Amino acid sequence: MRPQEGKSIFIFAGTYDSADREAIHLFKLNGETGEWSRSGGIAGIENPSFVAAHPHRNWLYAVSETEAGAVVAFRYDLDKGELIELGRQPSEGDAPCHLHVDRTGRWLLAVNYTSGSVCLYPIREDGAVGPLADHIRHEGKGPREDRQERAHAHSIFPIPNSDDWIVCDLGTDGLYVYRLDAERGKLVLRSITRTEPGAGPRHVAFHPTLSLVYVVEELACAVSAYRYDVAEGQPFERLQTVPTLPDDYKGDNTCADIHLTASGEYLYASNRGHDSLAVYRVLADGLLRPTGHAPTLGRTPRNFAVIGDRWLLAANQDTDTVVTFRLNEEGFPIPAGHSASVVKPVCLQAVIR
Repeated sequence: MRPQEGKSIFIFAGTYDSADREAIHLFKLNGETGEWSRSGGIAGIENPSFVAAHPHRNWLYAVSETEAGAVVAFRYDLDKGELIELGRQPSEGDAPCHLHVDRTGRWLLAVNYTSGSVCLYPIREDGAVGPLADHIRHEGKGPREDRQERAHAHSIFPIPNSDDWIVCDLGTDGLYVYRLDAERGKLVLRSITRTEPGAGPRHVAFHPTLSLVYVVEELACAVSAYRYDVAEGQPFERLQTVPTLPDDYKGDNTCADIHLTASGEYLYASNRGHDSLAVYRVLADGLLRPTGHAPTLGRTPRNFAVIGDRWLLAANQDTDTVVTFRLNEEGFPIPAGHSASVVKPVCLQAVIR
């Protein structure tokens, strides 16, 4: 499956960079060679670590991951490489680190890491973000005193074919499911699934055809597969947990990101410390079979992106590079010989037109 064939691939890169520099970048990726060309960017936002594209319009949204953070809206022009700010709203918490637009394009959802809270905003007709509609703060902690002293909401993802959303809370070892009540502009808690103590759930990826979700655990350095039932709204059923590291690795490591190929045949998780991608074959029943590790050719692969079944783009935060990998017939990432220079890259958001 190659959704990029005959189309152009654009990549927005969010970073940990300062407001006086162009901290959000726009690139064009050559869908045949994997080469990068920079189209533009925008300054004026501090630490725009995570960005999300609107599903229907030329609008982009970013967090400003700072103390007393914000969410910021932009209009973009891919042909001109332009981004224009449309406005911003406070996140009512510290260190917002992840956000998503709902499938209707009417709502923006975000989480604050340090404050352990979830935010819901309306999106206006001009693309700007309206005032906060709902705000929920998690309570609790985990066994790791250095990282789980309080709630730390780390990501929010839409559950396919539903109005439900999953929030990974690293601090409380919880997977929180909320239903978006669009009529009232509220988030309604449906269930909480507890991971293994000290796991530190961070990001998720959904199987394209099965009711399975894969959770990358930052602190445990593992991936867990869960079965879920949207209709029942019950806690998830854990089916499997597999490590992200080789058995003989003894160094420090934390996991960061997780993605599937479009076909759902292969899954990847990033290791920061081992500086690699753990590669898994997804079996017919959705369970995972580890197949090896691919070095990301840089340090601290915080996030990465998978384009169709052909390309993987790894953002190496501490070596200021985004590296292109071609996925071979076994789904293994092979260096394509191309990279882009980006200061402290964090998030990669693809727009295919």
